[in-house]
Amino acid sequence: MYTLRDFGHLRQRIRPSISNGICFCLYRIAYPRAWGRQQFQHWNSCQLHTSSTPAPRAGISAIDCNEESLYRYTSGRWLWNEKEQLSRRYVEFNLDELARIAMQVTGSQSGIQVQKLREGNFNKVFLITMDDNKEVIAKLPNPNAGRPHFTTASEVATMDYVRNVLNVPTPQVYSWSSSTENPVGAEYIIMEKSRGLELSKLWDGMPGSDKFQIVKQLVGFEKRLTSSRFPMYGSLYYAKDLPEVQPNQLVGIGSKKDTVDTVFAVGPTTNRTFFDDGRDAVDVNRGPWESLEDYVLSRAYRELACVQSFPTFPRPQGFFYGPGQYQPTAESKQKTLQNYIKVAPLLLPKDKELSKPVLWHPDLHGDNIFVNPDQPTEILSIIDWQAVNLSPLFLQARHPAIVEFDGPIPEGLESINLPDNFDELSPEEQLDAKKLRAAQSLYKLYDIQLIRQCPEIAHALRFKDSLSGQITGLAGSLFSDGEPIVQGMLIKLQEEWSSSIGPSIPCPLSFTAEEKETQREDAAKWAAGVELMEEFLHQVGAYRGWDGWVNHDNYELYKERFVRCREQFMNRHSVTDEERNRWRAVWPFKDN
Repeated sequence: MYTLRDFGHLRQRIRPSISNGICFCLYRIAYPRAWGRQQFQHWNSCQLHTSSTPAPRAGISAIDCNEESLYRYTSGRWLWNEKEQLSRRYVEFNLDELARIAMQVTGSQSGIQVQKLREGNFNKVFLITMDDNKEVIAKLPNPNAGRPHFTTASEVATMDYVRNVLNVPTPQVYSWSSSTENPVGAEYIIMEKSRGLELSKLWDGMPGSDKFQIVKQLVGFEKRLTSSRFPMYGSLYYAKDLPEVQPNQLVGIGSKKDTVDTVFAVGPTTNRTFFDDGRDAVDVNRGPWESLEDYVLSRAYRELACVQSFPTFPRPQGFFYGPGQYQPTAESKQKTLQNYIKVAPLLLPKDKELSKPVLWHPDLHGDNIFVNPDQPTEILSIIDWQAVNLSPLFLQARHPAIVEFDGPIPEGLESINLPDNFDELSPEEQLDAKKLRAAQSLYKLYDIQLIRQCPEIAHALRFKDSLSGQITGLAGSLFSDGEPIVQGMLIKLQEEWSSSIGPSIPCPLSFTAEEKETQREDAAKWAAGVELMEEFLHQVGAYRGWDGWVNHDNYELYKERFVRCREQFMNRHSVTDEERNRWRAVWPFKDN
């Protein structure tokens, strides 16, 4: 049986970071000077610097610096579906106006240098440096970042609240616009440049004791994030940025000076699960929600609306539809969702602390944490608050990415030992065993700190791993995949109803022997398809997520390998021409 953790691992999404690609485009603009696009001819050339994933570094390649390189994604390539990936990340804007605003907020009067930094999945980021050495970061959301206006407006308000109310170190915002109707021609945020150094640059060389100090601070920050009381589920905004704010949406901070122009309010969610993979096209309730039941049912009805609206399903985790493979259908997805809806309210935690609306940073990896290079255990800033939202604690809580690892998670909280046959292992195997023990120990130390400092988060993580928690979590992604697994969990729920829910409540679920047998067969085929996908991506050797991102230096190498592995797959899994043609028809990786 696949667990929520297993399925979540299979659903990893691309996150290009400093470790797998940096794009630097360097421009210089002198002021005073006439504003306009003609100034592009005065800027220096730009270089695309790339570092390797997982193949060895192939060097540095240069590209001509032009207006188009500003707008388009330049930090890597995609082995498949590249045209669509690039279109999701294309933004036109006026760099001159962006630079002018940066000069205004810093009070600088002289020349300016603009450096295009590494691009993540959802934004373009520029380092703007004045001749008096003042620096700011300019961030422009891509089309795939989320709902226009709301995504930027919520990010700014959230950063303000986290920084100034919760005292979590976060960059200060100097200027922003959640509209494209401005001189820049795009939504933007101009903010403080984080002090210090990315933790990712120091993490591997840090001793275990220093890593533990970092983990303790992160637990403290998470405690602060979950300490506030919010009236609804959704996302945080300034009240003035929401239409028709009702009193029950307001989030007062205890000041007599609070007004509708200064207080925060809960508005529609910016949670990307409500927008990714075409979900933004369906007309569903995106909040805010007053009750937990309304929130979880909205997730299910959203998935149901997508299943009913679209002929295909995005991001399957395995090779499906081929000869003898699992065959996802709208009917099976709808049936699973309808069964879930019958029991959804009964699966919710009885402890209200586990379901309260909380803020949570979902991506605490080494590039989003800045530390003092002279005292690496001191966290100076945490960045990337885009799409952070107010959701139930038991759905939000997760281990920080910085402590996640590939390998078995040991049970209990006892000290973790090396394997009994350690002395018989080769030097390489011994090193791997030591690294695994260190990763497991840090993971468990995080759990121990949670129990000591914020037991409600630890309790939320335990509930998340329960059968009820897993069903609730996975039900929010069934438009994409996983219906045989969730259906199997629902069958198990029915069988364990008295102990899981209680004998006094009648079970609304009913499965025939034939339905149970069909589920077992589908789950086995689903798992086999997932294994096939994992095997194929491993052979290709590129990023082992759905998107197929690679850096520029390795693109040709991986593209050739990808084509070769596809032919090998066809040969291995096709006996007849008919089977080969069927595989070609259902091949999930679209050509560029």
